[in-house]
Amino acid sequence: MTSTAWTFPIPADRVGEFRNLLAELNEKHLDGLGTRARVVGYHQERMWLQPSQDGSAELIVSLEFDEGIDLATFTERLLAYESDFTRWWTPRFASFGMPPAFGEPLLSWDATTAALDAKEELS
Repeated sequence: MTSTAWTFPIPADRVGEFRNLLAELNEKHLDGLGTRARVVGYHQERMWLQPSQDGSAELIVSLEFDEGIDLATFTERLLAYESDFTRWWTPRFASFGMPPAFGEPLLSWDATTAALDAKEELS
């Protein structure tokens, strides 16, 4: 399974506005989000706000892709996908800023893989 995560800052004066946007997404637009996810090729999306001492926050986004979807395919499909949902969501979300690129993966660990690797080393 492939996944990605990224983060970017939400200025202190816009944290409330961002919370309101996500509340509206949760209340009225989850069907559009779900349709986009199925078409683009991911099955899980998580967002967190990590507050900072100055009142700003870091938005942390995590996505898990469907089997056979990689980051390049996901990006291509996401940019090409258009719907009533994306016409509502994209300009609002983009107004908070976006990172110029996905981050560089430096560590990927999970317990299942570690157990299999340890078992192979013992053989």
